[in-house]
Amino acid sequence: MGDQLWLDPQRARRGGADLAAAGAEVSARRRRAGGEIAAASAVRPWGRDDIGAAFERGYRGFEQTALRVWEGVGRHLEGLGTDVVRSVDATLRTDAANADRIDRVADGR
Repeated sequence: MGDQLWLDPQRARRGGADLAAAGAEVSARRRRAGGEIAAASAVRPWGRDDIGAAFERGYRGFEQTALRVWEGVGRHLEGLGTDVVRSVDATLRTDAANADRIDRVADGR
């Protein structure tokens, strides 16, 4: 094996597809549970008195950051999985094209 790359295309594609599906599931959970969190906090159940206002100031930024990161994780996982599948396909096309070129050189074409 040394300095050669061995690629199991079916396994790599499956892994990429699984990663994309995991990203889609993370995104779906973000929409469902994250939406519920945002909706519940929008009514400010902690109250609007001085203590509730202080809590709001401290909480809101953390909530928005957490929901934004959660959304980004799902999106990036999905994109990474898609990129893995595309990369496998591009590698196979390149390998086949190079093999064809080598065969033509060897045949004197």
